[in-house]
Amino acid sequence: MTAAQPSDPSLWDVVVVPYDPAWPRMFGSIAAEIRAACPGATIEHVGSTAVPGMMAKPIIDVEVLTSTFAAASLCIPALEALGYVADVASPIPEFHSLARPAGPGQLQVNVAVHALDHPDGVRRLGFRDYLRGHPGIAAEYADLNRELAARYPHDGSSYTGGKTGFIRRVGRLVAGLGPETISVEPYDPAWPVRFEAEAARILSATNNQLIAIEHIGSTSVPGLPAKPIIDMMGLVPSFDAGRHLVVPIRSLGYLYYGENEIPRRHYFDLEDENGRDVVHLHVLEEGSADARNHVLFRDYLRAHKDARDAYAALKYELIAKYAHDRRTYTDQKADFIGAILAAASTVGRRD
Repeated sequence: MTAAQPSDPSLWDVVVVPYDPAWPRMFGSIAAEIRAACPGATIEHVGSTAVPGMMAKPIIDVEVLTSTFAAASLCIPALEALGYVADVASPIPEFHSLARPAGPGQLQVNVAVHALDHPDGVRRLGFRDYLRGHPGIAAEYADLNRELAARYPHDGSSYTGGKTGFIRRVGRLVAGLGPETISVEPYDPAWPVRFEAEAARILSATNNQLIAIEHIGSTSVPGLPAKPIIDMMGLVPSFDAGRHLVVPIRSLGYLYYGENEIPRRHYFDLEDENGRDVVHLHVLEEGSADARNHVLFRDYLRAHKDARDAYAALKYELIAKYAHDRRTYTDQKADFIGAILAAASTVGRRD
């Protein structure tokens, strides 16, 4: 048997291959073995290898569904006896995660063991079934897998994180939900308090490996209306240094999106119990243009009431038109933000 993958997903190699009709048969053999170890459990094939025709990493993902979490826990010693290694650092409550490395003639197998009604399991099964029933969406996902594998051949975290937005979008379709609704609310003095509490959590989880953590975005500007989402910026010496913070930040319940369309950024968000975003965390390189611009924009609005009031008026105008279209709402602010950054840069040169 080959050695297990490194515990840090950022060090995983990523290989995506064409669909192999042998994958369902492999799953059948694995399921029979697991069923003997976990009597009474329901065994499901999930992940990309479970979707006919889907390009995928050659890994068999298995969901083991039991009546209760206590019953799930009883399966673990038997699975370990079969060569599965438990991930003791898994951040998901009431959820066992195990893996068996690839060996001669065998693919790697990832196993999740939990109660039937666990929300993560429900989402995985719903995602699989939606792709099976919607070939166009499945083809879009296959293209995304291929693109991310080419971009991140040696970075499993960025590969996986790059799929988070797509998976969330399909999750809303599975649940029968329409586009997310965004809102702009009057300034709340509690926002800086929430920032301080969340910053302390992140700094503790990352062993103070961040150079600094700053409150940015509209909730950081006193008096400015904003979406009720705390934007935070963590600074690291390099993009590679940021890779090693993905696991500890995810342990706090954050979703990781990889670069999320901005090169050399690690992007995370935190949801509340209703699935609404409450924190966005941007981990950027110290001294980068993006990091400087976040601070320039914030500080200019803090110091110039006329610009702050103009931005507030623009927000209310756009939210009236694009409350269900986050991307357009954001894009339509680009010219204003560019003008403020130009003005802020001029002030900096004059000073």
